[in-house]
Amino acid sequence: MRKIVWLAGALALVAAIVWIGTARGEGGAPAAEVEKKEFGFIGSQSCKACHNNPEKGAQFDQWAKSPHANAYNSLLTDESKKICADMKIAKAPHEAPECLRCHVTGWDAKAELLGAKYDRTEGVGCESCHGPAAEWKTPHIKDVPKAMTLGMIHPDEALCVSCHNPESPTYKEFKFEEAMKAVAHPNPKKAQ
Repeated sequence: MRKIVWLAGALALVAAIVWIGTARGEGGAPAAEVEKKEFGFIGSQSCKACHNNPEKGAQFDQWAKSPHANAYNSLLTDESKKICADMKIAKAPHEAPECLRCHVTGWDAKAELLGAKYDRTEGVGCESCHGPAAEWKTPHIKDVPKAMTLGMIHPDEALCVSCHNPESPTYKEFKFEEAMKAVAHPNPKKAQ
């Protein structure tokens, strides 16, 4: 029993030290602050100037040819209308939150968080996978760790399966590693 009490006290002390360190700004912002922060969306077109150079991998073109770039337009099809009817969704697919949450980047963001180049018809754009970029777009050019504190993310399996899961009416088995290879768009210059 004494060991359990001692262990609980030690864990509480460690937690307090970590909390004090993060409260003073050491090691980045506390996770709770990062989660509460709402970052602005600037749209995939804002990424094109730097991420469409063939020498750097032409990432924008790769995305533009992908199903992700066509995700919004897929909501305008007769097939999507039928799916909504079958699921008893009252709104049209391109207006239904049940559909928009996976087919449109920033679909539920406040209007003041949507930049001039934001366009919902871009579908699942750069910011769906890499985070709303209003604050990290410029810093990520030279300082990725700083950009990560400003909302930039690296996509992981949890992010992907938030949409690619059995709740989707068009779900097909999702294999994360294979999917990542299919959408990979590396910068060959950085690989050297």
